[in-house]
Amino acid sequence: MTPIVSGEAHHFESRGLYDGLSIIRDEETGTLWNHLTGEAMFGPLKGHTLGPPRNLWQTTVEAALDAYPGIHVALSDRPIRRRGRALDPLAGGRRLRRMFLRTIGREDDRLETMTIGIGLFSRDNATGKFYPMAALVQADNAIVDTFDGRRVLVYYAPRVRAPRAIYSPASSVRWEGDDLHLSTGHVLRNGIMYDAAGNAVEIEAPLQVFTRWYGFALTFPETVIYER
Repeated sequence: MTPIVSGEAHHFESRGLYDGLSIIRDEETGTLWNHLTGEAMFGPLKGHTLGPPRNLWQTTVEAALDAYPGIHVALSDRPIRRRGRALDPLAGGRRLRRMFLRTIGREDDRLETMTIGIGLFSRDNATGKFYPMAALVQADNAIVDTFDGRRVLVYYAPRVRAPRAIYSPASSVRWEGDDLHLSTGHVLRNGIMYDAAGNAVEIEAPLQVFTRWYGFALTFPETVIYER
């Protein structure tokens, strides 16, 4: 990748682990960067950022084709498998490899290391909140909450197979099949928001990442854990 740093193009590659997470290094200066926040951690450009981070939402081919019928889909011929077993991001019982553990100083043990969920964080990286998948399941895959002073909807869409969070003034929600109906009259379908007239409308969302607890907690030490 070649982001612009201080007006000049820089070339990046993965160069190791820090706090159990990958770090990237730019070829031009040798600076090491946090890939979640975009902040320079060590090197000549320490104190710089790669600009405002953006969300990268996971989805499935099925959901993408439903939402955008004309979309072009690129598929890899390398299956995501390990030891003959398909990887399930929601499966429990996983452990962090020793090579990752060696890079971690002091771990936040409020949740188990490999707890998976969605973490929200503010643009100044000062505020974080983590929603474990177990909490989403217990709430029928939809939580109306507040984050960073605003009402937020955190939900898990089965066809998308990943949790998402959006800002919404809705006070309650309900599922009808795979569609999530909001008290505002809007409907969420395959990650697309529709108004009462059936028109697609723009979604505003907090910064978020679908990840394991250990990495999010180490990146945002003051993070809060959602509890019902």
